[in-house]
Amino acid sequence: MKTSMKLALLIVIALTVVLVVFQLGLFYTPPALDQREERSVYELNTNVVIDAVTFRGNIEIQSTTDNQIEVIYTLKAPSGELSTLTSQTTETKNDNQTTISTRAQDKITYNNPGHSADLLIKLPVSGQYDLKLLSEDGDITIPQLNVGKVSVSTTSGNINIANNGNAKSLEAISMHGSVTIGLAKNTLFYVAAMVINGNIHHSGITIDAEEQTATQLKGITTGGEGNLALTLLASQGDITIKYQ
Repeated sequence: MKTSMKLALLIVIALTVVLVVFQLGLFYTPPALDQREERSVYELNTNVVIDAVTFRGNIEIQSTTDNQIEVIYTLKAPSGELSTLTSQTTETKNDNQTTISTRAQDKITYNNPGHSADLLIKLPVSGQYDLKLLSEDGDITIPQLNVGKVSVSTTSGNINIANNGNAKSLEAISMHGSVTIGLAKNTLFYVAAMVINGNIHHSGITIDAEEQTATQLKGITTGGEGNLALTLLASQGDITIKYQ
């Protein structure tokens, strides 16, 4: 084969490869994202209820030594589309209880993966809280705080909760992700946990089980202090309960 014919064949092969790569989207570059931060600040009251909802974003609770509660959204969207994302945070006071409700919304109704709303909530360690958190697609993280009731859920993401044993009830649901609960050592708790496609781990914690299978666990710890009720569900992921 002549050199010119070999060269022509190599060029044809190279062009074919490039065409296939483009068709498969292997050279796809995500659009540049604009972002905007929206912040609300509130004074700490005796008892606080946090009711938060976001979409395609993580929810992170951070403990702080300040005396103010901060609610911070980071909204992201492709260039020119950021105006379709909004957030709203309101405060309602009733006797000695404050309820802070916060929502992020996307005015575009179709599912656009380029639109997201991460939520950071800073809570003073001196406060007492009930938490109700929902992410349509994101991780949820809660550190040790003085909490009474905790209810969190995500359609796709991991849930990580640390508790010092003072909570009364803790409910965590992830449809596609893992659930990890870290408790103070020797916390007494009742657990009702179920996985669809995953495993339940409680290594080092002795549980007097009413029901224990590969996918379900119901029972109470054999000793310790506290009165915590755990309700845990992971549809596609593992559940881990551990002493810290």
